[in-house]
Amino acid sequence: MALTPAWRTASSIERQPQFQTLSPPRADNEFFCGFNALGADEEWSKHQLHLLHSPAEPTAIINHSLPPVNLVGDLAVIEDDGSIIMPPNDFDLNKSSLLFTPVGNGYRVNRDPIAFTKNYGTPLHTFFGIDDQPLDNANNGYKEWSLGSAPFTFFGTSYEKIFIGTNGFITFTGGDTSGRVSAAALAAGLPRLAPLWADLDVTAEGSIYYQRLEDRHVITWDSAPQAQYASLSTFQLVLFDDGRFAFVYRKVKARNALTGISPGRSTIPSQPMDFSNAHNEWIASSAFESFSKLKRIDLPAFTRAFYAAQPDAFDTLYLWTDFAFDNGPGYATSFNVRNDIRGIGQKLFDRGAIYGSPTRLSSIALIGDVLGSWPDDPYANVVGLFSAVKIVCHEQGHRWLTYVRFKTNQGASDDLLGRDLSHWSFLMDSRTTSEGNFSSLMEGNAWNAEAGGLYRTIEVSANYFSELDQYLMGLRSPEEVNAVHYLDVPDDVKARLRFGSPMSNFTLAADSKTVTVEQIIAQEGARVPAAATAPKEFRIAFVLVTERGASATTKTLSKLEEYRAALVRYFSLATSRRGALNSALFHN
Repeated sequence: MALTPAWRTASSIERQPQFQTLSPPRADNEFFCGFNALGADEEWSKHQLHLLHSPAEPTAIINHSLPPVNLVGDLAVIEDDGSIIMPPNDFDLNKSSLLFTPVGNGYRVNRDPIAFTKNYGTPLHTFFGIDDQPLDNANNGYKEWSLGSAPFTFFGTSYEKIFIGTNGFITFTGGDTSGRVSAAALAAGLPRLAPLWADLDVTAEGSIYYQRLEDRHVITWDSAPQAQYASLSTFQLVLFDDGRFAFVYRKVKARNALTGISPGRSTIPSQPMDFSNAHNEWIASSAFESFSKLKRIDLPAFTRAFYAAQPDAFDTLYLWTDFAFDNGPGYATSFNVRNDIRGIGQKLFDRGAIYGSPTRLSSIALIGDVLGSWPDDPYANVVGLFSAVKIVCHEQGHRWLTYVRFKTNQGASDDLLGRDLSHWSFLMDSRTTSEGNFSSLMEGNAWNAEAGGLYRTIEVSANYFSELDQYLMGLRSPEEVNAVHYLDVPDDVKARLRFGSPMSNFTLAADSKTVTVEQIIAQEGARVPAAATAPKEFRIAFVLVTERGASATTKTLSKLEEYRAALVRYFSLATSRRGALNSALFHN
């Protein structure tokens, strides 16, 4: 495989030697989207935690009179009354420990004193990442470790080996690389013990250790920094031979994190806990407490307040604030509340009722702080190949995109999919113009064939929705979609490259392959409703949340109005004028 580093210009391309491992391509500033496939369940778990931590009775949040919705033109403004904005929940278990004791088919948890083991034992090296490929760092990886003659029993199952994650947890049956803190993934994913699930990176600083003592296994994360956050955390997981286990904390300084346990593959939502007050609490399945140094938004409370004043007639709600809050790992965050469309690679599901929308709401986008996080000009570049309005439109695209696989002679293939399996692969040609000067808003690249079997990305911007995008959105028939190309590289290279964000002037040697929409339909089924009957106009609402006692300023409202109008105009262009957004609110 030949690779030209991203900082080289197209005129200085030269063949490079073979690489055994390779990091994903990185631009100086690249776009990260916070789309969360489990977001509807995740935000419900946060809502339940908010009820648990409320200083008032939980029923006060559920049943109190909802804050009013004020309309300023076609902007909705909600001033928080204590039910929508969750205060920071700082980590409060430093210099303490949690002991979990098996009882029946669950555990009793208490804040019992367990000594911190000072002899850390063996430092761990050579971690594995996505698709079980070896990493050249210690970020978002795991290490498989045999427990030898002392297996550990967790929720009634005996395990002879564990998978130690760099992100502050161990899993059973397989490794996990996720740095996204998620109560929903805790429940639905692998069996897991998470003393401190956070986006930790011990590549340049900190280490992870394993020690076997007479009656226990001890895993230590020592001085582990959180990615893009300087403070360090030191903590241990102790697995006793009698089936007990303990989380032991020396000092934790994570910006956001989750503590919890799960038997894995559970359809039961994670149980919210207040571990600092744990006294013989019973845990029968997945349980968690999440921590954040920033304010958070109780989204079910937010949407219920909105729908108390507006009809259930909106496809997407956009939440903006005039203050900083924890909006996850991306520039913006979105998730789908329901899906009633077949053939787009998403399962049919419906969480609308718990968000106050029994029939209509499809997605929610948390865009962020209007003044603090976004440029005055919606068309100004923000990061990588994306302007501000393109990022907002990208989140709208996640209502339908991108989740599809295609059928091959060997079975289903996800080679078109990249980051989180919800964006186009870095290796896919997602061009939206025949010249290749633009690639899809949903990522991918525009690849140009060069001499010597090389391919180079040639787009100057991520712009518009491609033909395939528009088919999946219900705006174009299958007959109107040309074949899609992607680059075929060795599996170890693909595992790293496919998850990158769009980038100009990136060059590599590869073979080109073709996928037709018929192959996608063969795998996912025909789109229902088809383009002939699918909606072409989608109703959205821009909603601003302000803190208690704070009124929205004229500057904030004026800027938000510019973004609203820009998104409506841009979405029309991005869909080749086949689709439209209606952002009008209902006035009495």
